[in-house]
Order: sequence, then C-alpha cells, then structure tokens
Amino acid sequence: MILLDASTGVLCCGVALILLIITVIVGASSSAGKNSSGSGSKNATRPTVSNSIFQTFVSKGMKDFGEISLEVFTVEMQGPINAPMDNCPVMKTITLFDITNGKDDQKPVLCSLDNLQYQNTSAFFSSIMDILPYRMSLLSNWQTILPIPIETLTFPARGKRKLLFTVSIATLTGNVLVSSQSEFTYMNSTPGYIDSMKARLRAAELAVKLAVSVSAADGIFAGTEGHVVQEWIKKRIASSIDSQKQEVKQKLNSAVESAMTASSSAAPQDIEHLCKDLIDMNPLPAASMGDKYDILELCLKVASADGTAMDAEMNLVNSLAKNLGVDSERFRTMMEKIIPVGIHETEDVNTILGIDPSWTVEQKRKHIRAENRKWRALATHSDPEKQKQARQMQELIAKEMALLEGSNEET
Repeated sequence: MILLDASTGVLCCGVALILLIITVIVGASSSAGKNSSGSGSKNATRPTVSNSIFQTFVSKGMKDFGEISLEVFTVEMQGPINAPMDNCPVMKTITLFDITNGKDDQKPVLCSLDNLQYQNTSAFFSSIMDILPYRMSLLSNWQTILPIPIETLTFPARGKRKLLFTVSIATLTGNVLVSSQSEFTYMNSTPGYIDSMKARLRAAELAVKLAVSVSAADGIFAGTEGHVVQEWIKKRIASSIDSQKQEVKQKLNSAVESAMTASSSAAPQDIEHLCKDLIDMNPLPAASMGDKYDILELCLKVASADGTAMDAEMNLVNSLAKNLGVDSERFRTMMEKIIPVGIHETEDVNTILGIDPSWTVEQKRKHIRAENRKWRALATHSDPEKQKQARQMQELIAKEMALLEGSNEET
C-alpha cells in the first residue's frame, strides 16, 4: 500500500513493493522521454516522433464519455519496443506521483475509480495487458494509452502541482522492455488530501452513514450490503497515513453503529429526511468532487449488492445525488455502470434513461434518440454483459419511443 508519514512527509515502508517497481522503471527510463508542461496547466509541445527512442507525452484536454464531456489527462507513447519474441504478452503500467517538493518527496495521487487503483489503496495505478505482435515493433505515430478523468483524482494539496507520469512496458516475468517519464505542471483549484484530511474523514463518515441508510431504505439490512460497506471502510483505512489509521477505523466503525441505530428506529419513508439532515449537518465545502462521487458510488454498490435495486433504495440514492450537487449526467453514467437495467425492481424510465418529466415531447424524443445511438454502439461490445445491458436498454428505449410517438402533446 502507499502511505505517507505525516511527520516527515516521505513515503513509508509500506510502499516497498511499488517503490521497487518505480525504481526499476526510473532506472530504465530515457532522459529524452521526459517532458515538462511549463507553468500553470498549459500543455507542452509534443516531442517530434523518433525511430530510436521510446517516449511518452501527457496533455490536458476534454474527452467525450458517452453523453458527457470531462477534462482528462491523456497519456500517449511513441517509439521502438523490442520484445524477446513475436506475440509477446506484456503489461503496460502507468504510475502517477506528485513531485512538487522534489522526486525524493514524491506523494501518491489518489483516484476514485476502482480499476485505476493500486491493490487495496486509493492510489492511482493503471495496468493493462497487451500483446506485442512483433519482436521488433515501432510506434511510428503517437498512440493514446489512457485518458484519465481529472475529476476522479485527488492531489496532495491545492495550488500548482508538479506531476510525474511513468509509463512502462514489461514482460509478464517483470523484465522492463521500455520505459519513459513525462512531467506535467497542473494548477489544482481544489483542496488536496493533505490540507483536507479532516474533511475527507468527515466525508468518509458521511458516506458510511448514507450507505447504511440506503441499505435500510427497503426495511431490510442485508448481509451482502454490509459486506460492501465493510470492504469500503477497509480500503479507506489502508489509504490513510499511519498516524491516522486508528482514528479512521474508530470513526468509521462508530459511523456504522450510529447509522444502524438511527436507520433501524426510523420508518422507511423517513429515511430520506434522515439522509438530508445528515448532509445538512455535515457540509462538505472542503471535499473534492471525487469524494462526493465516491460517496454515491458506495451507495449505488450497496443498493445493488443483493442483486435487486429496490425502488426505495434508488429513489434515495437519486435524492442524495441532488443534495450533494453532483452533475446529473455524470451520476447517471456511474449508475448505468453499477446498476444495469435488469436489476431494477421496476423500470422507472425517467430515472433509467435520464428523462426530465417536465420536458416537452420533442425534448424527450431528442434525448431518447441520443440514448439509442449510445446503446446501439454498445450492442456489439466485446463484453457479453455490456451487450446484454445494451439490448435491455434498447428494448426500454423502443417502448418509450413508441409511447412518445403516440403522444398528442403540443411541442
């Protein structure tokens, strides 16, 4: 795990494994592959393509994810890659550290996406398996490896941050074939985890209380839902600095107990008011947007833990999203990923398709057509579960479109 020592500001011994990886990568890196973005958050000039040097480049821009557009760091690579054989299986890894205070004091950047985290921590880490078709390969043009949504990242502190991205391609036995680093200077306008540790702990307490409330919304505390909350708490403890671990453990366990007591004594129809009171009593002005999405992600996982997303649970989570002030489309994209249409207790078309009941018929048709294009594109996805979800969504869209076509409302 990646931890920070609060007194020294350096990485603790718990990071030994990843430091070993980084040491290998840095040692193999070519200095020609390092780039700096200059001051502020401006992109540097992309290096000229090379036939002899493997190099990486990081830029900041906007990228569309379905119907929403997010600011991202785009990591690219270019140059020769020599493997020990044709069709060689390799791992492409990307690490991200904050080196504002120098490389001897590098700090992890946290990420709220499960698939971009290092083991049981919240530290950013990407690992992608690939096949090199030829023993001697050349990426003659810049190739995107990964777009990283910036809003999912939490930096150590507010202000100008110097970031170090390291890209490595290695065999499955750990032999590093190529590696390169790219630096990027980013102006972070939100509080980081160092200058808002207490705020993040308050956000975590709120997350646990709301998740327990979601579990109780249908009048039943399920063991699977409790397990989801328990695993989330373990991850938060693992991501805490050593000096804070015990406090985090105590506060989050206490949050579970108090939330269970409050929820069990409240009628299901009163749970929503209880949650609104929790949010009002625990304002999160210093919490990053990533923390708020993290809260909602936990609540969605709890709602789907027993295989059925009950109406009471979904109504509550939707209410939480509004009270937390997150982007509605971004939240719906998250919901689609965690809760496929097939496990909803009932098909609430407006919620599932993101339709505002106050829209005119023509506005609804326009939105439905856009949804249809999105899910039609996923109908041939390589993941069978994605295909299944796409078919279910297209069936729901077809029913809704038929109803809209038969509507006589003036537009």
